[in-house]
Amino acid sequence: MPPEQATGARVADGPKLFLRQATFDDTAFVRTLVTQPSWSRYIAPSGVASEQDARQYIQTRLLDRYEAQGFGLWLVSRQQDGQLIGMAGLVCRETLPGPDLGFALMDAFVGQGFAFEAASLVMQVARAQYALAELYAVVKPDNQRSIRLLQRLGFVYRHAQMGPDALRWQIHHRSLAQGTQAGLAPS
Repeated sequence: MPPEQATGARVADGPKLFLRQATFDDTAFVRTLVTQPSWSRYIAPSGVASEQDARQYIQTRLLDRYEAQGFGLWLVSRQQDGQLIGMAGLVCRETLPGPDLGFALMDAFVGQGFAFEAASLVMQVARAQYALAELYAVVKPDNQRSIRLLQRLGFVYRHAQMGPDALRWQIHHRSLAQGTQAGLAPS
C-alpha cells in the first residue's frame, strides 16, 4: 500500500475528509509537510531534515501524545482516494489552560475548504469524544488566512503572548458549548 494510503486508526469522518492517526508508514508525507516553507513561516521550524528526523517527529509529536493524552495531531486524508493532505488535531501547551486546535495543509490543498472541514471535525471530536468544553488556538499575527478561518469557526481573539520563538502569538478561544455554530452538529 502506498504511504499516502497507509491506515492508522480513523478518528473522524466528514463529507470530503477523514482524520486518522499517523503511523511510521507516513514518514515521507510528514517530512514533506513539516519542511514546507509555509510550516516554518506560520508554525515554527520543525527540525526535520531527514527520514530519521521525520520518524522521530512521528514518535514524539504524534504517537507518544496519542498514548499519553488520548489525542494529538491526526493526519487529514481525502475521502475519495485516501490521499494525505495535511494534519489537524489537538495540542496541549503548558502556557494554555486547555487544548488548542492545530491544523496545517500541504500548500497545494490550501484555499479549497479542506482546512475548515478538518478543523470542524477536530472540534466535533473534542466535544463528543473528549467532552472538552472549550478550545484555544495559537496563531502568528501575520497568518491572516488562519485568523479568518478561526473567526469562521467561532473563535474570538483573547490576547497576545510571547511564543517559543520570541515572537508575539495571538491566542484565540472558543466555547464548544455552542454546538451548532461553525459546522458543529448539535449533540
